[in-house]
Amino acid sequence: MNNNFLYYGDNLEIMRKYILDNSIDLCYIDPPFNSKRNYNQIYTNQGKEDVAQSIAFIDTWSWNSKAQKSFEEILTNENSVYTIQTVKLIEGLERVLRKGQMLAYIVYMSQRIQEIWRVLKDDGSFYLHCDPTMSHYLKLLLDSVFVATGGKFLNEVIWHYTGVSVSKNFFPRKHDTIFFYSKSKEHIFLRGNTIINY
Repeated sequence: MNNNFLYYGDNLEIMRKYILDNSIDLCYIDPPFNSKRNYNQIYTNQGKEDVAQSIAFIDTWSWNSKAQKSFEEILTNENSVYTIQTVKLIEGLERVLRKGQMLAYIVYMSQRIQEIWRVLKDDGSFYLHCDPTMSHYLKLLLDSVFVATGGKFLNEVIWHYTGVSVSKNFFPRKHDTIFFYSKSKEHIFLRGNTIINY
């Protein structure tokens, strides 16, 4: 792996093709949240007044052939890539959620979280940024990968933000969640300029 190289593409494919086992100290992901929205990228032509938009990514999920293939990959678990806990969790969620957009999202995340676990060093740490849309499912998924293999759930960090949010139907939605896990009980915690070994 080249330490000074930026990879562009689907992180699942990049990790599987280029990233070695136990080679990364820390991973942070801010994946799609299953918000059922499209996100645009605004850009300008240098020196010109016109502003254009292009779709950065679509955060809408559906059960399709790709989701089915990924689902089957997890359930067949060839070469024991996934933990038994992850396989059982996906089986159980399929019974509850059926094959639809929520399960498609969970299957998508399962593959990537498993690869992140693989590439982390034994003393590595992992942060996953999400919102309340799917955080309860992602916490179960993270436990099935990290805790099931001797890792540890360390923190649930709440990122509270401000701004106008008024609704007659629910309380204001004003926070995201960052889950913090270690791959093992022996992890390195970076806080400011201090490195703490646990």
